Amino acid sequence: LSMPGMPMPTQQRAVAPTMSAIDRRSMLQSGALAGVMSFSLSPLAANAAEETFSSMGGALQPYIDVQKGYKLYKPLAWNQFDADAGVYDVKFQDVIESAEIIQVSSSPVASATSVRALGDLATVGEKFAKNRKAELISSSEREADGSLCYTYELQGPEFHEYLLLSVNRGKLYRLNTVASNKRWNKRSELYKNVVLSFVPKGF
Repeated sequence: LSMPGMPMPTQQRAVAPTMSAIDRRSMLQSGALAGVMSFSLSPLAANAAEETFSSMGGALQPYIDVQKGYKLYKPLAWNQFDADAGVYDVKFQDVIESAEIIQVSSSPVASATSVRALGDLATVGEKFAKNRKAELISSSEREADGSLCYTYELQGPEFHEYLLLSVNRGKLYRLNTVASNKRWNKRSELYKNVVLSFVPKGF
């Protein structure tokens, strides 16, 4: 999964996974003004176990991008980088662990009205895992205010991540939450709730 973003530390370390242009073209066919507002968010089912969103005692706070048309909860006090055109709409980065990144990007789609246009849950997950030379740990789907979302957990040689995909109003949305394998257990719960909070519509 490709996550080109703001420059990573220059020391010798692997680069966090990103989505290549080839990946993007094959998935799609073919910044932004963002602001933080408060909004209500109903608990969202992630899978059969009925996982529900938690703000983790205030560790997550609401974020909304009116122009791009999505909302989610972001970690408190992380660095925020707005709109690197063609790469991401917004990126949040831990102030100490710079490889820990949450990134949202959106791209136009020609005619798809649902993420199912990309393929079924399993097929799309297998494709992303293969492109990233990663293991597909889990996959699930849920409805977020009427929009279907696919969510995958992927683990590569260096990095671990959740990837969410959804299509709404002529756009494919991608939410990536990445950490090193070594620190995944420290971030997985926070990332899970960020993913559960994502809604690609509502304005």
